[in-house]
Amino acid sequence: MKKYIQFIIYAALGLSLFSCKEDKLDLYDDTESSLNFAKTLTDKNGNLLEIFGSEEDYPENYSFNAHFLGSDAEECTFDIPVRLSGRIDNDRDREYRIRVNPEKSKFAVKDVHYSLDETQIFHKGLYEDHVRVTIHTDAMDETSSYKLHLELVPNGNFTAGISEYQYIEILFTKNLETPPAFWLNNNKLNKLTYHPKKCAVFLEISGIKDPDWRDNGATIQLDYWISLATQWFLEHEEYDENGNRIYFNE
Repeated sequence: MKKYIQFIIYAALGLSLFSCKEDKLDLYDDTESSLNFAKTLTDKNGNLLEIFGSEEDYPENYSFNAHFLGSDAEECTFDIPVRLSGRIDNDRDREYRIRVNPEKSKFAVKDVHYSLDETQIFHKGLYEDHVRVTIHTDAMDETSSYKLHLELVPNGNFTAGISEYQYIEILFTKNLETPPAFWLNNNKLNKLTYHPKKCAVFLEISGIKDPDWRDNGATIQLDYWISLATQWFLEHEEYDENGNRIYFNE
């Protein structure tokens, strides 16, 4: 327990260093507790501020394209870490609140595109808990880019934390209008005329879930996927915005 308390104090000192605009360090006061979204930020010089941990574990924001979740995925769930600054309470759970800022969010409708309990519990004995947010990918259209802007709300249990860590964003889309990196990076795919429908069918056939997927052209797997996609468009009549039929291998 002593180790955990020391860890929180050091984290709070690190946050104070980051936010302090004068050449001094405010004294740490463990009589008050506050919460912060545990995330990685970049300073004015472009350096990562990994105060809570690595960027992989504590990203600055959460983003995804639903097409890379698999064709049968109906939702995507995030457990977003929330870090305590102050003394750990070993005896009681403490309630806190989350607010979705409608002015900074985009197209995201509660209980349609996402599910979130705005009343959360910071469980006893912990220095870090999480907020669970579920994005309903089956409700998304294929033209919009959505944004969910979450904010921590101070209450009787927790005062306001460090301003830079009081919010976090989830960015999500099912839009393939812009060719993903895996298509551009592949010397067999990038020679084909791009169309979002081609990409969507190829992803469904291949099962690729990495937007940055690469292939050096030496495998037969890619040729097999291309042949299946080519056959799919021969069997299904799809047309572009100008009324021209879409063929995969053109």
